[in-house]
Amino acid sequence: MPELEPVAGDGEAPDWLPEGARIPEQTRQEPELFEPEIAEFAEYDDVIEDRPPVALRAFTWVMLTVTVLHLVLLVVDVLVLRREDAVLGEYATEAGSMQEPAAQAVFALVDRVGSAVGIALWVTLLMFAVWFGVVGRVADRLGRDRRTVLRHWTYLGWRLALIPLVVYLFAEAARDEVRPTERLAFVADAIAANHTAIVFVSLRMLMLGLLAWFVVVVWRRLNPPRDDALPF
Repeated sequence: MPELEPVAGDGEAPDWLPEGARIPEQTRQEPELFEPEIAEFAEYDDVIEDRPPVALRAFTWVMLTVTVLHLVLLVVDVLVLRREDAVLGEYATEAGSMQEPAAQAVFALVDRVGSAVGIALWVTLLMFAVWFGVVGRVADRLGRDRRTVLRHWTYLGWRLALIPLVVYLFAEAARDEVRPTERLAFVADAIAANHTAIVFVSLRMLMLGLLAWFVVVVWRRLNPPRDDALPF
């Protein structure tokens, strides 16, 4: 049997090779067969760890649901205020129409919807405060700058729109409920108050639209959408 020639390299030959034999350089290299797959899985792990927790998804859904319900109540409020205007218009031409059951039902409905809208306002503000705090903690946990995550023009517009709304709410709470005794003057005063209320209800609808947009923008920043995934 011919003696094996040494192969260039500094590797040590195993016991079963004849003395003086060398391991070829290419056989001593570590296999790279699974390295691409390992790198790919590592990339997936990074993406999974970078995802916000499920709690933020739940709070985002609840926040958007509360916002939509509040918006629906505001639309109903506008409709019942318009209906009250029609009842007041009938009262201007017919004094006895105010005592009819249908007219009294409209006034009662206006009061109930107004109370529901007031409750919805406080629930929305409370839910937004909770969601805002959760977003800040999640941003810190993911290594994001919470100021950058929460900075958007919709949030600025929403806060600016709060100023006239708060002024109106305080003015409405302090307004004297004494109405003119003369029928036409009473109707004109009540309709003017309703029209002012409709204007500010419309402002609140715009604010809710900005708020919902802001919530979606922040969620997208913390959880970038994938091609095969839903936005929430």
